[in-house]
Amino acid sequence: MAIDATVHYIARDEAYKAEKAFDTGFPVSHIPGARQTNHRVEPHGVKVHQIRDPSRYALDVHGFCVIRADLDINPHDAVTQLSEIQFSIWDKLERILERDFPQYTRIESYDLNVRKRDSDFPSITRGYTDFNQPSRKPHCDVSQQGALMDLRFAFPGQDHIWAGKDFDILSVWLPLVGPNSDWPLVLCDWTTVDPDNDIIDNDAIHRDHIEENSLLHYNSAHKWYYIKNQTSSDLMVFRNADSCGRRPRGFHCSIFNPDVSGPPRQSIEVRLVAFR
Repeated sequence: MAIDATVHYIARDEAYKAEKAFDTGFPVSHIPGARQTNHRVEPHGVKVHQIRDPSRYALDVHGFCVIRADLDINPHDAVTQLSEIQFSIWDKLERILERDFPQYTRIESYDLNVRKRDSDFPSITRGYTDFNQPSRKPHCDVSQQGALMDLRFAFPGQDHIWAGKDFDILSVWLPLVGPNSDWPLVLCDWTTVDPDNDIIDNDAIHRDHIEENSLLHYNSAHKWYYIKNQTSSDLMVFRNADSCGRRPRGFHCSIFNPDVSGPPRQSIEVRLVAFR
């Protein structure tokens, strides 16, 4: 069964040829003349199909896959003691991926993010929330150039580790509390993306650094997929970018599910560099 959903694509706008797409991760209203973003968004209705047989989807074909594993993350600890438990999560996850993806010779986690949907989302009028909220805009967390920017920020002074190496930037996403049907993560099948015309790179501006990620323009050929009632043992693994710029990528976002049941979504995502 498919969900009739709305995906908030970035518009195909000639303005981005004169000014690069950008957005900021912090309030700028106190800065005269500053803008939060220059994005023009186009909502498009799509059908999001249920992943019934995870074995049909491969990282090196579709840009994403699903694996079954138990990280045994305590949801309360994840939202109250993340810094204390993140290294344990990273260690468990690296061992799981090394087992399931033998093409990689070394895997290093370097980022971890917990999201907890605010009850007012997406109509939040105040300037902040306690946790990051679901992302409605289809994106990959880093571009090919952004991958290098990410690694330099995460591993300062260690360029020799990745210089000239073949690597992927992967993400692993799972709900902390399941089965989850609230604002599920959805992924676009890479075989339906036109990489020469559907993708635009974007400056993601943070308080202490700038990243470059990639956003997606609408294409009626796109096919979207999700895991119905995803549990904490259903791990979504997807590629954001690779050092060569050739491999399938997993553009993703979250959608409103009209058949939601259960509490607001709590989720965790880990970003890793995987060397070949």
